[in-house]
Amino acid sequence: MMKKIVGSALSALVAAAMLVPSGAMANTDAKNISDTPPRDLLENVVYEKDYWEFLLENHPIFQYEKEGRVVGKIHLSDRQEEFIDFRDADKYAERHPELERAAVTYRLGKETFLDFPNKYVGPKTCGECHPAQYEKWTRSRHANTVRFPDEMIEIEKFGLKDLNSPMFPEVGPASILPEGVDAKSVYAIIGTPRTKYGFLDSYLVRGTYHVRDGLLSEGTGTIVAGTNQFSRGWAESITPEVAKKIAEYVDGFPTTIDDFNAIGGRGSNVWGVTSYGSNNEEKLMFQPASSYCEVCHTMKFNFASSEEFFDALGDAKKLQEATIARGISCEECHGAGGHMVDGNGGGMPSNCERCHQRFVWNEAAQEADERNPFNSYFKSACPSCGTEGSQMYFSAHYEKGMRCSTCHDPHEVTKNDWTSDVTYTNQKKACKDCHEVQGEFFANSGKGHQAGGCRGCHMPNMGSCENFAEIQFPDQGGFDNVRASHIWNIKVDKDAKTLNPPEGAPRTPGKGWTIARDDENRGYLDLMWSCGRTAFADASLLDGNGCHSPVQSKLPKSLHFKNQEEVYGKVVKWQSPVKEGYQHVRDTVKKIDRAIGKSKLSNSEKAQVLGLARKAREIADKVEKDGAWGAHGARYTQGLINEAVIYADEAAALMKL
Repeated sequence: MMKKIVGSALSALVAAAMLVPSGAMANTDAKNISDTPPRDLLENVVYEKDYWEFLLENHPIFQYEKEGRVVGKIHLSDRQEEFIDFRDADKYAERHPELERAAVTYRLGKETFLDFPNKYVGPKTCGECHPAQYEKWTRSRHANTVRFPDEMIEIEKFGLKDLNSPMFPEVGPASILPEGVDAKSVYAIIGTPRTKYGFLDSYLVRGTYHVRDGLLSEGTGTIVAGTNQFSRGWAESITPEVAKKIAEYVDGFPTTIDDFNAIGGRGSNVWGVTSYGSNNEEKLMFQPASSYCEVCHTMKFNFASSEEFFDALGDAKKLQEATIARGISCEECHGAGGHMVDGNGGGMPSNCERCHQRFVWNEAAQEADERNPFNSYFKSACPSCGTEGSQMYFSAHYEKGMRCSTCHDPHEVTKNDWTSDVTYTNQKKACKDCHEVQGEFFANSGKGHQAGGCRGCHMPNMGSCENFAEIQFPDQGGFDNVRASHIWNIKVDKDAKTLNPPEGAPRTPGKGWTIARDDENRGYLDLMWSCGRTAFADASLLDGNGCHSPVQSKLPKSLHFKNQEEVYGKVVKWQSPVKEGYQHVRDTVKKIDRAIGKSKLSNSEKAQVLGLARKAREIADKVEKDGAWGAHGARYTQGLINEAVIYADEAAALMKL
């Protein structure tokens, strides 16, 4: 059985590349793989071959399997699967005969932890000469997303006995590490208190399982697929009581563990612990960090050779002691050694897009616009984490040259306490710095809207970190949504939906969901996501007293929006009189412009007419530039339009039109 699995793991393309005669295929002969970067895509895939061979021979999971102590099928996932076979990358490559292969969704960094010796110096060395940047970085989640078990300050913060203690015991037994996986068997924990925790074991393999009736560190018990990743949103916020409240207006929302498992998603045995990279008791992904995790949740070691590396595998302490850098540290963007090695000069071999611009090739997008045949990456019915850049790619902001660092300071991606359950990013620019007119209108809106800020409506939390499909109900604006969207463009429509399945498919979580685009081929937000979403880690929503969420809002119940039609009715109620008044002003001023030249009024009277018409036109121009037609400040906008109508009508009366 294992030989067959091994055969499928080193997929056909890689296997072929390893066997072709030298020179038969450029850059694909395993004997000619470069020992140092740069490497082409296939070389990067083949480069982890020795590591895979070691794991298949030595990782304890295969001993468990040999002894019949594994519940669930083991699926081996390598770089071939993640970087070449993934999300129709092969179909995209077929459209370009000059490309033998393509990586559409994931991107490898310039260096990998499999480079020996690597030239990383580590963030502490960078910090010696760049203390200002280092200070900001140390307080960010980028710096703390990969931590060793003894660095988990959550034990003290939440009053835990250890990493297997319930984090929110009043809700359930969900713990940072899953059942049967203790700190001894873990190299590092991936994640922060904001969203989730996963783990890498002492062989640097992703933890997609728990251990029943035993301990992984002792080789006892049974490895069981799934129930492996702590979810703060589920463990703390979506309690059984809250789930029942949601189910009152969302048909099919699960309220018990049995409900979660009956839906047919990934399932779980513990409230607050999802099955990530696995299906509970059915299937688990065996995937080393080199194949997936290190793209964004990185680590680098000081091993001089692969022999030293292989000798340390299986010993978490040895790996930890040899670690030079981890998390999203300085050199992941600036390159190994920064300006100290290889003349990088402090350049940027990687940037934000490496982790935050995940695409998929999409046939419908290709047919709609040959120039833009891509969409954002979805694992189910909500955009995946790391798609902020691919969402922004199809926006007016991106077209005008805006990039991540236009607004964000990459050294201080977390402005508030990184152990908080919400994120406030340090903004180099605020929306009003560029959108001055909109800022004026919004400054005259109600206090409730102002509390949530611009992003309260224009950047709702919509992205998923966990592929928690069982609670993804996008038409109701929830509930597996912990990442801010980067679309901004709101479409006022009763029926149009931002997130959609393939044409003809049911509106339930599955493969092939995409972000809709308007007539200008730009993504848009529907009204439910903008106004009526439920999001427990959405800072703007929390600051805005729950906005209009039926679950979180502190507003009167008449302002709790359970569906998009309710939101649309409210918005149209604001916009209709503004639009009517605006059109009246435009029509009236147009008549004045046509008639003024033929008028027999005195110059003094004409000056009065033109002055009034100019004031009306300036207000109309301002309202048009704002573009929200009352949504940025209903009373203020209506007041301006009323003023413009008075000016226009007075001018028309003087001309007896």
